[in-house]
Amino acid sequence: MYTEYDPQHEAEAAMKRAAEAEGVDRQRLIQLALAWHELARDLRDEQAGASHPAGHRPPAR
Repeated sequence: MYTEYDPQHEAEAAMKRAAEAEGVDRQRLIQLALAWHELARDLRDEQAGASHPAGHRPPAR
């Protein structure tokens, strides 16, 4: 999957914004950061799976 966004960078940016926010905005930005982080993790897992034969991946950390 190709995307012009860097999910890890977006997650970090959302957390920085959340640290400066308050109340409902803070919670919304934390949820957004978690979603970006999950996407970054999924992309890393997908890339790791593609680089290993027969879909065998190294053990999860």
